[in-house]
Amino acid sequence: MNKGHQALANAMRMQARAAMGDFSMPRIALISSYDASNQAVKVILQPVDPDNDAPESNWMPLGAIGIGNGWGVAVGPQIGDQVLVLFEHGDFNSGVIIARIFSAVQQAIPVPSGEVWAVHKTGTFMKMTNDGKLAINSNSDTNIMVNGNANVTASTSANVTAPAINLGAAGQTLLKLITSAFEALFNSHTHASSGAGVPNQQMGDSHMTSTVKAG
Repeated sequence: MNKGHQALANAMRMQARAAMGDFSMPRIALISSYDASNQAVKVILQPVDPDNDAPESNWMPLGAIGIGNGWGVAVGPQIGDQVLVLFEHGDFNSGVIIARIFSAVQQAIPVPSGEVWAVHKTGTFMKMTNDGKLAINSNSDTNIMVNGNANVTASTSANVTAPAINLGAAGQTLLKLITSAFEALFNSHTHASSGAGVPNQQMGDSHMTSTVKAG
């Protein structure tokens, strides 16, 4: 059968199903179950007939922003998320989720035109804004693992602000970092004799930095 005949046959089947009331149009639904390992969901079609129990669908694939073999961009759904279901060839048993749709209960984040946001329900976010900036905010620990070199280059300055800053080098210990107090002590110290010997002014913890630690 050539392509023209195949297309005609498919169209005839679709028309026959429609005539028999067996043709399923795209429908709004709510996610009722989620299988993370297979990126599949079950849904309850909306609106629900008040005279009948709301039937749960079979498992159907959940669409994603980008997919590959074990990689991609995906957002794990929550139970109750509103979605749009498309039925292949109008067959109710061949549904696929093609979009997730905001509702009055699950409102959209107010992304300005032209910006790209990724916002978690905890408030953690990554935003690419129209002024060319990248804003990252984490409400918990943030871990960055690099298997190669990690390079940070800034055209003006790189600022790190925290109650304490710890520096470490794998397999070795960094020397203690000096402070301006230690520098003043070293430059003005004296000895008991004109030779060498132990300085009269001894270094103590007050000359160490307690904010930046190395080790």
